[in-house]
Amino acid sequence: MIKIKNYAAVPALLMTAAWAFPAAAADNAALESRLAELESRLADMESSSSAPGITIGDTTLSVGGYIKADMVYKNHGNVGANATVFARQHVAAVDEDAESTIDMTARESRLWVKTSSMQGGKELTTYLELDFYGSDGSEMVSNNFDPRLRHAYGKWGNLLIGQTWSTFVDPAHFGELNAFGQHASTIFIRQTQVRYTQPFSGGNVMLALENPQDGDDTSKTPDMVVRVNFDGDWGHASVGALGRELSDGNEQTFASAYSLTGKLKLPTGGDIRAQYNSGNLGRYMGVAAYPDEDATASDLDAFKSSGYSLALRHPWSKQFASNLMYSATDADSDVVAGGLESSSSLHVNLMYYATPKIRFGAEYSQWETESQTAAGKDDKSLDIVQLSTRFMF
Repeated sequence: MIKIKNYAAVPALLMTAAWAFPAAAADNAALESRLAELESRLADMESSSSAPGITIGDTTLSVGGYIKADMVYKNHGNVGANATVFARQHVAAVDEDAESTIDMTARESRLWVKTSSMQGGKELTTYLELDFYGSDGSEMVSNNFDPRLRHAYGKWGNLLIGQTWSTFVDPAHFGELNAFGQHASTIFIRQTQVRYTQPFSGGNVMLALENPQDGDDTSKTPDMVVRVNFDGDWGHASVGALGRELSDGNEQTFASAYSLTGKLKLPTGGDIRAQYNSGNLGRYMGVAAYPDEDATASDLDAFKSSGYSLALRHPWSKQFASNLMYSATDADSDVVAGGLESSSSLHVNLMYYATPKIRFGAEYSQWETESQTAAGKDDKSLDIVQLSTRFMF
């Protein structure tokens, strides 16, 4: 986070100190006393201007983000070239006869701008965040990847309007991975919504109407989400429910799903995280791993799938920590040719925190998918090694 500090007066203070001790500088006791006073004044200046952000009128403006560079090794060809986002689609497209490849990219780097002010007796917060996973650029010369909108919302009191994580997403389940949010069963969607949050002792209830999308652009009803969160010294737990209308232009049907997540703090300073998802998840799970509609049904019917994840974070010291995560999904409806039957992912890493804002990470992951083809089952696998450096600001 950027902080504006009053360092402009430092040269003047130093010049004053030098001018004040011409011939008398030989007096060590006087010099040490003067330097101590100077250091005290500099410390006062630092503490008095340490509040984050810039205040303009009644609004505080903050800017932050991080620079993240990744080197990614893949053992079966150039899957997802110059990208660090991997999902079952990339694994299913693997050519297992292809040579291994290495890509280097800084596309995950992020920039955010936040404002905060009091309006009508309530806090108004606005938040805008970008990364660089927009349209691909050329790796031949410039690697000029376009910015992509991640978050753009305003929050006034308990009301949030704009684009951010779907209310069906519980970010606590992501775990600490170089490949952020990229395990098989991840619930990973950002979209425009209207959300109301009602706090209660030990948690809150969230109600939302969100952008509908079933692939046909014929939705007439917003996706409806309710989530109940519980928080305490022990950790975090959450229950989410999703209701949607699916349409093919002629027929409509109702689809529903639920998600359970939990994070249990351990005495070691680490934690265990778990998630279970089931129902008509469609595009909400695994980066659209399964379809919204069941193509094998004679009438319009919602596709059923399920998935789970389990993660362990263990700190080795104040600067080193490791994460282990396993995740899997299954189709609970019949699958057409080309469709996904099941998928799984395993991630293990070692993180080194040089400072609270500088992180180096080494991560190994293995993906496996089983798809349905006209000739039968098609099993694919992909091994990935990802080395990452992140500088926060």
